[in-house]
Amino acid sequence: MKIADKYSPQNLGEVVYPNEAVKVRIQAYMSSQLEGHLLLWGPNGTGKTTVANLLPQYISGPNAQIDTDYAALLQKPDLQGYIAHSCHIASMCGQPKYFMVFHEFDNAADDVHQLWTALDKYSDKLMLIITTNNPMNVHPSLRSRCDNVHFPALTARQVLPRAQKILAAEGVSLPDHQVLHYLTQIEHHGDLRKYLAKLDEILLLHKISGTFPPVPGITRNKVRFSVV
Repeated sequence: MKIADKYSPQNLGEVVYPNEAVKVRIQAYMSSQLEGHLLLWGPNGTGKTTVANLLPQYISGPNAQIDTDYAALLQKPDLQGYIAHSCHIASMCGQPKYFMVFHEFDNAADDVHQLWTALDKYSDKLMLIITTNNPMNVHPSLRSRCDNVHFPALTARQVLPRAQKILAAEGVSLPDHQVLHYLTQIEHHGDLRKYLAKLDEILLLHKISGTFPPVPGITRNKVRFSVV
């Protein structure tokens, strides 16, 4: 199994955040210190989708009522009526919010007038979470109703702590300097998936020979491993 699948974040504490400011804002929404709609934007592999998928569970619990198919939703003949009903069902189930989680929403081609009208009418009963690579392609009336949170490309140093935890769980112990050297090789992508693919390579080398290519500043590159 690929590392990206095996160690997919199961909670928001396992997310690699691009900076402390983003982490603090997301935590504020988790704890309901902040409320409102969210637009999470940035390049691929920066944690937007993971955060958007997990956040409703922190606000409304594991049975949070969530709609994710924006194409089907926007085609409903009575969108406001549907949203009103969904908010009512969530309330009847003891949930504080009904959620709409729309990924890559910049691709939405339908008229979104009814959607932003519903956001205003039921603002205390629903939460819209949008992810996108291109925020300017999201209708300005929706952008203005959302808290825009930028997820910039991830650096190798930001990924390092998570990478070390994963390697340790797999029984591999390498110095930070060495792991950082390998991660930096693909830092130009800024994509967590690429970093985790590099861990797949490291684990393969460990399985085959237990040694790794030379790293500047390290004379011995023999893996230190422990029984787990």
